[in-house]
Amino acid sequence: MNPQILFYFSLALLTTGVILLFKGLFILGFGSLIISIGTSIVWLMSGFFGKFEYEPTDSKSEDEKDEEGKGVLKPF
Repeated sequence: MNPQILFYFSLALLTTGVILLFKGLFILGFGSLIISIGTSIVWLMSGFFGKFEYEPTDSKSEDEKDEEGKGVLKPF
């Protein structure tokens, strides 16, 4: 899932929870805050998992390798 959507969803739930608490709807307010905290944890963890994925250093595909014309510039 897109991390940006998770961030905005947790922000919206946090704001809704605070407004519901001020209105006096405590069960809905606390429920919204709990879901907001859970969503923000998922958002934080999704950002960490992308940083630790292995990316090979030899990422050239077979089409890009040219055995005969090494050092020769190719047009576009």
